[in-house]
Amino acid sequence: MKSKTALISLLLGILSFIHLFGIEKAAMAIIFGTIALKEGLEDKKSGYMAKSGILLGLLYLVVLTVVSIKYFPEMFKLIENLK
Repeated sequence: MKSKTALISLLLGILSFIHLFGIEKAAMAIIFGTIALKEGLEDKKSGYMAKSGILLGLLYLVVLTVVSIKYFPEMFKLIENLK
């Protein structure tokens, strides 16, 4: 039987990339994936879904951090020009 928490983790990990500002979705993907792994999954497919959800959540957070660091000075200049 598939784990519902593993499926939720995978879906939230995917959705974090689709919507802008998916930080909360990425965090929830990591949380649900961790819960699913601690449940002691019976089948490998649920384990892969949970690990994929965690990986996608972490990947989104890393990408968001890198992009924010790279483009923060440009965004700050743009905001200053709007004043």
